[in-house]
Order: sequence, then C-alpha cells, then structure tokens
Amino acid sequence: MIEEDTLYFSHMESELDKLEEEISGGAGRNNNFFTSLTKHRQKLSEFNIYYEQMIDIGELFSTCDFYQSEQDTQGWDRFMHRVERLQNHVHLLRENVLQIRELYQSMQDARQNKIMIVITIVTTIFLPLTLITGWYGMNFAYMPELQWRYGYIAVIIISLFIVIAEIVYFKKKKFF
Repeated sequence: MIEEDTLYFSHMESELDKLEEEISGGAGRNNNFFTSLTKHRQKLSEFNIYYEQMIDIGELFSTCDFYQSEQDTQGWDRFMHRVERLQNHVHLLRENVLQIRELYQSMQDARQNKIMIVITIVTTIFLPLTLITGWYGMNFAYMPELQWRYGYIAVIIISLFIVIAEIVYFKKKKFF
C-alpha cells in the first residue's frame, strides 16, 4: 500500500523545484502556478490523513496479542516506522509548498513596489505642472505675464526646466 510512495514524493518534489525555478525566473505569473500549487497541497493533505490512518492501524495490530507471534509484532512496528517516515516526508513537502507560496507572494510584492515607485515618480514630475495649470486657469486680470509678449514662452520654458530638473534629481538618487 505504501511501496511506491517514496518514488511518488520524489517526483512531486522535483515538480515543486520546477515551480520554484519558475518563480525565480519570473515565469510564475500564469494561472497554472496557483492551480498546480493548490493541487500539490491538497494531495499532500490527503496523504497526511492516509498516513494517520495507517499509523492507527499499525498501532492497533502491533498491540494485539491474540493470533500474533513476536515476528508479526516486529513487522507491524517496522511498518509503522516506515509510515511515520513517509508522513514526515509529507510534512516537509507541505512546508516546501508553503515556502514556495510565500516566495511567490514576496516576488509579487516586489513587483508591485516597483510599479508604485514609477507611479509616484510620474506623479511627482507632473505635480508642479498641475499647479501652474491651476494658477493660469484662474483667469485673473492682473497677471503681469499675461500682458507680456513672451509670457507664454516663459511658462513653457519654466515648465520644461522643472521637468528636466526633477528627472535629473531622480536619476541622481537612482530612482530611475
């Protein structure tokens, strides 16, 4: 009943290693990742319950005194130890699945942080221009630069200077 389980767990472990490599390579963004990870977690939970039942059966038969020789009792003890080892392997694989899921989540968080940095920088660059737009949208009659012949060009040059100065600043601080 448990003869091929070690081989099965070895195969599952290699599949989990592949999933971990996908995450490290940045390819774990597809929908199959969580489906596969959930399938492995559910299968390991089933094996854990199965081994709990096998241990209970082994304990029951190893403590039965009737119709058993000492050799039968030792055989049941060996069976229980093997099932316990398999169950420990299942526990390790379940922890591995949790670590892979946490790795995936941390990679997603890092990706989101990078996106938020870009959005913040773009917002910071255009904030002064929005302020200038707000000022000139008020339509005050006594704004001296409105009467000035080069007022329009001056506002454009000042706006470009502000944007270029912010870009240079962000590049110096290595935000870009």
